[in-house]
Amino acid sequence: MRKNLLAIGILLAASSASAQITTYVLQPAQLVGALEFTWADNWGLTPDLNVPANLITGFTVVVNDGTAGDSLGCNYPINAAEIAGKIAIVYRGECEFGMKALMADSAGAIGVVIVNNQGAPVGMAGGVSGALVEVPVVMISTDAGASIRSEIDLGNVEMLIGSVLNLFPYNLSINKDLALIPQFSALPKQLASTSTEFNVTMGSWIKNFGSESQSDVSLTGAIAQNGATVYNNTSTAVTIASGDSAFLTLPLFSQNGYDGFYAATYTINSPFSLEDGFPGDDSFGFNFLADSLFGFAPTNAATRTTVPTDHFRVTGTNPNFQTCVAFRNPNASRVRVEGIYTSAAKGGAVSMDGEVLEARLIEWNDVFTGIQAATFDNLVTLDVADYFYTSDLSSEVVYIPFNAPYTLENNKRYLFCAFSPATDVFLGYSQAINHVRNELTFDEPMFPISDNGAWNALAFGPDVVSAIGVRMVSSAVGIQDLDRVEITPYPNPANEIIRIPVGNLNGAATLQIFNMAGGKVAERRVSVGGDQVLTVNVNDIPAGAYLFNMNFENGKYSSFRVVVTK
Repeated sequence: MRKNLLAIGILLAASSASAQITTYVLQPAQLVGALEFTWADNWGLTPDLNVPANLITGFTVVVNDGTAGDSLGCNYPINAAEIAGKIAIVYRGECEFGMKALMADSAGAIGVVIVNNQGAPVGMAGGVSGALVEVPVVMISTDAGASIRSEIDLGNVEMLIGSVLNLFPYNLSINKDLALIPQFSALPKQLASTSTEFNVTMGSWIKNFGSESQSDVSLTGAIAQNGATVYNNTSTAVTIASGDSAFLTLPLFSQNGYDGFYAATYTINSPFSLEDGFPGDDSFGFNFLADSLFGFAPTNAATRTTVPTDHFRVTGTNPNFQTCVAFRNPNASRVRVEGIYTSAAKGGAVSMDGEVLEARLIEWNDVFTGIQAATFDNLVTLDVADYFYTSDLSSEVVYIPFNAPYTLENNKRYLFCAFSPATDVFLGYSQAINHVRNELTFDEPMFPISDNGAWNALAFGPDVVSAIGVRMVSSAVGIQDLDRVEITPYPNPANEIIRIPVGNLNGAATLQIFNMAGGKVAERRVSVGGDQVLTVNVNDIPAGAYLFNMNFENGKYSSFRVVVTK
């Protein structure tokens, strides 16, 4: 059973891409086009926008509740006569979304558009009043609201909210719910060394939301490896009737040896492409990274880490929320795990300063076949590492190294988890892709969660993807960690000076210091010998936790964490 989720303190309410719901400006001409939005689909009486009959169109008017400045719509509008029969525009702030919508609905509005005052649109919970609202309610971004406000004040903005099925003669669609994507968005290149160890089945469904049948429709798939095209194929052309869909197949993508960043794009080809009434979903892209990372969420080409788009936790007030990515590979012993990349945030732009996250490496010894049969009765925690927030870094990706690298075993299941003991910390996820077809094809757990100790293999669903990235490097660097040297620095935490006892190691070494986001803070060459204690001045390093790497010229190495206080 999939869990309900909270998104930064409010219930998620996302539009259904497969039903092609939109918030669209019809006029004036210079503003025509779709707006990014979220919608209230769980308030009780609000109409289901997936149903074409619930489509609304109307001119817009800003709510005036008699307060100064931009009205926040928390009281009954004094311009109710203007609002009746129109789409009401109201700004976020002060009271619940449901209250704003109810006030506009009571004044006769046929729909409500809430303009966010904090950036991109977010999910909306109805609160106390939401269950009484009977009209569509959507949210648009701060920038979108600003771009249309002057024309709204002139009475020139007409909008459409709902499903665009049959609204345009020509309207083909592809999106994250329809397109095939790789089983993983990131896989260490040591585990993708041949075309049989990793490949991508290419293809997608295409839907025809237009009122006219379309013939000679094809799909092109293109993939660039580190910027150079390595795959470009077009499917056989088909005819897709109005309201129907078709799956278009492309050749398998495979290489003997994967390395670097791969950017892929599916594009619909049609004789009426230039006349498509809703061109924003005529293509869809995904990426894949073969480097030193494992994960399911899309990756950033520059930082080569997974990218969160949202931050969630389970509905309710339980503490101890944990999000994980599951891993099992027949060649897992080729790599060892060093740490995880993850992110966290609080609602209402509250700072993360003072919070703690844990990175957990768990051996999953339960024996089962299929996601539905997954059990969590035999879990062995192998390592736990803490990350202490000494500044905000809300929603930013941070790196949490484990206390020691761990070489994995072939065909053994593992969980790599980010854990928060707090009741108000939300962990990083991505909704940019949908693993629903991989869930059906491979029938393997991908991103389980634990809510106050209660495990769930299906989590929030395949379209809410844990954005944990796991750093994995070749296990050939020091077989069985024979070259690893245990070093205990002191004092730790340190304020100005950290002392590093190097024991009987002699010769030159390279000392590197990384912050928890993976950024290199310092690097220096040192010479050690004769039970020397190396002294490092950290007075000019900001407060926080740091990873120290020491690589000696004889092949020995050591990694340890140091907390700097001020």
